[in-house]
Amino acid sequence: MNENKRREWVKNAIIIFLVIMLLLTFFSNTIMNYSLPEISAQQVTNGTLSEQIRGSGTVEANQSYEVKMGETRKIASVEVKVGDEVEKGQTLLKLEDSDSEELTTAEKELDTAEKALREAKKSYQEALLSVGADYRTDELDIENQEEALAVLKEDLSKISEYQKAYDSAKEAVRKIQSEIRDIEKEKKEYDDTVAAISDENRYSELSAEDYERLTAAKKKFESAEKAKTKTEENIKKYESEIASGGDQSAINSAKKAVEQKQLEISSLNSKLDEAYMAEDPDMSAINELRQQITQAELDLKYLNDDYNNELSKSSEYAKNKQLLSGEQQTLKRNETSYDSAKKALEDLIAEIKRDANKKAEDAENRLEDAKLRLEDAQADEADAKEKASVTEDEQEKKIREAETALEKAKIALSQKQKQDAVTSGKDALAIQALQDGITDAEKDVADVNEKIEKLKKNSVGAEITAPVGGKITSLGFVAGEEATKESVAATIEMSEKGYTMSITVTSEQARKVKTGDTAEVQYFWGGDANVVLQSITADEKNPSKSKILRFSVTGDVSPGQTLQISMGSKGQRYDYIVPNSSVREDNNGKFVLAVVAKSSPLGNRYTAERVAVEVLASDDTSSAVSGGFTGGEMIIATSSKPIEAGMQVRFAEN
Repeated sequence: MNENKRREWVKNAIIIFLVIMLLLTFFSNTIMNYSLPEISAQQVTNGTLSEQIRGSGTVEANQSYEVKMGETRKIASVEVKVGDEVEKGQTLLKLEDSDSEELTTAEKELDTAEKALREAKKSYQEALLSVGADYRTDELDIENQEEALAVLKEDLSKISEYQKAYDSAKEAVRKIQSEIRDIEKEKKEYDDTVAAISDENRYSELSAEDYERLTAAKKKFESAEKAKTKTEENIKKYESEIASGGDQSAINSAKKAVEQKQLEISSLNSKLDEAYMAEDPDMSAINELRQQITQAELDLKYLNDDYNNELSKSSEYAKNKQLLSGEQQTLKRNETSYDSAKKALEDLIAEIKRDANKKAEDAENRLEDAKLRLEDAQADEADAKEKASVTEDEQEKKIREAETALEKAKIALSQKQKQDAVTSGKDALAIQALQDGITDAEKDVADVNEKIEKLKKNSVGAEITAPVGGKITSLGFVAGEEATKESVAATIEMSEKGYTMSITVTSEQARKVKTGDTAEVQYFWGGDANVVLQSITADEKNPSKSKILRFSVTGDVSPGQTLQISMGSKGQRYDYIVPNSSVREDNNGKFVLAVVAKSSPLGNRYTAERVAVEVLASDDTSSAVSGGFTGGEMIIATSSKPIEAGMQVRFAEN
């Protein structure tokens, strides 16, 4: 019996030793694998590749315009800043309400001219007195015509004001119409939010903030729901296991059977001892007893197993009862969390919807207000248009007609006076000379008056406007500075003259394109932009290796804007194409790492092997290469750690 137990022990020890060795081998292999760099690899392929020429350039205007001061004035305010896009007629600078140096000088000139006119008239009158004729009626008619002409000229200045008022009214209408479009767009966004919040499939249409809040609340709700469901499943599982275990009567019965079998074995052992003690032992009886003992011991083992199983069931029953109680408590907490997360999600949806509805309602009110203001502005525009219906050309025509009539009246009076002078024997040439002196003096006074009127008009509410549209590249003054006549107030890059841009490329790249080719504008969401190659010239900094590509640019661009462009050459077929990420470079040149498999008792081992390559062409994702390939190699594209040739690697798990 002891010998059998010893053999059983040796056998069990050998089995345990083999299991331990197997586990150690497995875990050492697994640990080593997980310590290796993890890679992703792609097979070398063949195919067609189109090389892209890329670059970025700054948009420039073809022509600029200098806005100069017409007189010496002090700057009240600067209405634009460098970089602003301006339209023709837009205000650039406002001037202070004050007389300019030019106006002061002109007023002095007027005093001198009026004095000369008075002297000329005095001499003329003295000459006429000697004739003895009366010309008061003719002179009165001329004065009336002069007054009528002055009224026409005054009306001309008002026409300009009416036209300005009409332009202001049109601008007011345009601004309100633009405001209405903005409000309508804003209202549509709120209406879309109301629609999207009601449809889970449209959550991505919400604003980034609302989408993030909603996603977080939904994730929390789903997590609470998942926890609640999992707890409910555990409760059902424990209830089922409790229902199938924990029978105390079965434990007692199994225990009793074990005790009876132990008594039986003890009795058989006593009989065996007695058989050995007999004077003439009966070996057949002894062998029979041994067999009975062996069978009884085997039966005892099975009975012990049954007894232990029943005890185990009882232990699992108590354990499951305890776990069930814990899960029931967890379920209460999870139900509370679930209800809270559900309510928070519903409240958030209601909040977003309520906020969007409120904003949409506010936008609707502002839209109605803007429409009412638009009606008033359109009425004002119609009134201003009616007042400005007489153009400056029409009014100037009336002025010219009145000036002609006035000139004819003056000529008629002059001829009459000459005739009277001849009749009276006076020197007609002397009279004519005096008349010419008056005419010249009157013209001088009129010219200076016109000059003064223009200067006075600019002395109040005067401003410098843009004569052309474009982008402000420089400003000559700041508020408070005094600007002299002919000084540059601003420089404008003229948008109507078009735009250009240029990039520098290698000579090899330049040979792959030609003038007239169209470049693709990348990352451009501001509208449409068309870029066409205009010329290819040598780069002065490096004429042997570089070329400058100059493009004409049209579309929704502005000076100073940077454009990213690309131009593709015609596709060419290559034998070996690899991912861009797989191409590496060191002091010995460019190379890729190929994956080489080697067999081992524990499976395949993978090693990185260097393959020198030359890059023939590249696009955004791939490169065409030449090198020592046979076709079908697996090339390492990415790795979790830095890799060198000869290192062992492992493939990423899918």
